[in-house]
Amino acid sequence: MLDYFNQPRMLRDWSAVQACLQPQIQDWQVNTVSLDIFDTLLGRIDTPEQVQRSVCRKVAKQLGSSFKAQAVWQARQASEQVLRQQAFAQGLDYECRFADLVPAWVERLLAAPNPELVDFIIRTELELECLALYVKPGVLSFLQWLSRSNTQILAISDMYLESTHLRAVLEQFELAVYFDAIYVSADRLQGKYSGKLYQLIAREQNLDKARWVHIGDNPKSDYQMASAQGIQGIWFYEKAELKRIDQQQLAIKMAARGSIWSGRYFFSMLQQRLQVLSTDSDDFYFRYGRDVLGAAFSSFMLGLQERLQRKPVEKIFFVARDGYLFQQMYQQLQAPKPEDEYIYLSRRVITAASTANGLTHEQAQVAFYNPKQQGLRSICKVYGLPEEVLQSLAQRHGFTDFAAPIQDWQDARLLTFLADEEVQACIRPVGAQHRQLLERYLEQVGFFSHPQLALVDIGWNGTVQKFLKQAFGQRSDFPIINGYYFAFVPKMYHDFGTHNYCEGIIHDSRRDNACERIPAEFEEIFEQGARALEATTIGYRETPAGIEPILKSSQAPDRLAEVACNRMVAAIQAGVLVHWQHFQVVQRLTDYKSSDLLPYVYGLLERAVVYPTREEAHYLTRLVHTEDFGHDHVLELGRKALSWQDFLHPQHLWRRIQESAWRYALLDSIPTSAPNFAFRMAYLHSVRK
Repeated sequence: MLDYFNQPRMLRDWSAVQACLQPQIQDWQVNTVSLDIFDTLLGRIDTPEQVQRSVCRKVAKQLGSSFKAQAVWQARQASEQVLRQQAFAQGLDYECRFADLVPAWVERLLAAPNPELVDFIIRTELELECLALYVKPGVLSFLQWLSRSNTQILAISDMYLESTHLRAVLEQFELAVYFDAIYVSADRLQGKYSGKLYQLIAREQNLDKARWVHIGDNPKSDYQMASAQGIQGIWFYEKAELKRIDQQQLAIKMAARGSIWSGRYFFSMLQQRLQVLSTDSDDFYFRYGRDVLGAAFSSFMLGLQERLQRKPVEKIFFVARDGYLFQQMYQQLQAPKPEDEYIYLSRRVITAASTANGLTHEQAQVAFYNPKQQGLRSICKVYGLPEEVLQSLAQRHGFTDFAAPIQDWQDARLLTFLADEEVQACIRPVGAQHRQLLERYLEQVGFFSHPQLALVDIGWNGTVQKFLKQAFGQRSDFPIINGYYFAFVPKMYHDFGTHNYCEGIIHDSRRDNACERIPAEFEEIFEQGARALEATTIGYRETPAGIEPILKSSQAPDRLAEVACNRMVAAIQAGVLVHWQHFQVVQRLTDYKSSDLLPYVYGLLERAVVYPTREEAHYLTRLVHTEDFGHDHVLELGRKALSWQDFLHPQHLWRRIQESAWRYALLDSIPTSAPNFAFRMAYLHSVRK
């Protein structure tokens, strides 16, 4: 191997190849250039064996549960071995044709011919092969230059796919037009590695070998054997690519062990596709969406697909606003899927409708979960109640300050206030009006027209699903709702009613898995990444065209702050969608399920949330977070970082930590990650379901 490094015809990039060939072509010393295809013109994100195994998995699925992917693979290997041995026995090279292999393979599997399955396998293999390939950097400009030189250009490959198949592959990548002919070992069962394919081409094309240059990545078949035939061989040597292929082989072996290694293998392929097939960006928010949130949201969408296959529904409703991005991702799915609709709901409109029969103590407590709650004023904001009317009634029960926070949820004043019939008489008609408009809106979008439907949202408490059941569960046509959430932490409610199903796909606190708790450490970044750019829904109005949602005023303080962040959110979502596009391709190749990927995704999220880089802390803390419970509060995602002086005042330090939406960003100025680790461990030990 060391001898090859000393050869002058070992070139490392296409500009060097062009510089080498240009004077020879100009002086008519070279009139034919042939190129190897795979790993020379076309790079791979996955190996040929893994592509073939993926085909076997899809064949097994096509045939039904009685066929296992490993048995299908073994049948393929056995059939291929027989054909190669037959060719060798005839004095040909150890080769086989795909057109012969597939019928023999199918007959071995089924003990009978099956033309439909043969067609399925050929289509699937070509599709997956193309998904695993990409045009290597510099190839297109080199071929364009070469085609302008009036040189004969040939494509040559040692491959079981025939030339008709390889032409289809090259056409897929818009490269076929550059080649005068395509030769492949499968056609004549003669390969480059034996020299026989070079001899055959020279005879058929009547080539002068002294004026023929062949370029390829294999030092033996593309350089040594070409040179032995009197052809000028060029070894296209890419050290970084060879290292990547070695690492990929190791990743494949480790992926077979499961745990985080499956995800590591999956996302390394995805990263390779992103690197070679998408344009990089200097925008931090785009890169954060692509490289961090993209993995989390794409894994969520894969989990959603799996659940919809297990429990089919007639329609999917993506809940405004945090279901917006999920709907965009869902609509990119190519497979047949249920109808979807973006539904204008919010906690504000749902909870307001739930007071048609009065306000219970349990409902009142919902308003107090907000850390900036203002007692009875918060109740009015959350439930859309008339503050000016209830304020005078509250004074009877000892509320001198209507906006004073209520820390004791069993406060005697609150209990007597809610037991006051005059208070409830003010609440019920307002709630009834909210309920009537909401009910008509739900009828309008077909919510009651489907016996089973899915509700998709970012989640956390499942408030929308809970109160929909509470407000309209008595209707005979109320559907069975399957609530699928990014994260589900049912601290506020536990009873969602008969047949109501709720699940957090990425994080569900009921699973009590410490690894998946990481989204709860920084909920706001996931909500910001998924939300629509429009304002939250605060009510409905009747128009000649029907019921339409009323959105929060553009002049509301929190809305103004939110609009200022819309450009950042849009960039994050653009990055997520680019990730999702390539995620679907890699998933098609690997057939991995969300459970295979989540251990790695949790590790990725833990790094991003608990150990953010300076850049991440700097840019993400520019975002602000708002909520749809009727308040105008703005939650800053980050405040001034902690310093060593803060640790000298423990009470002040603890208060800052408790009030922070992203406690780890407070540690940005501390040069060690030890406090981040300590905070994470403290959280994991103290958290409850």
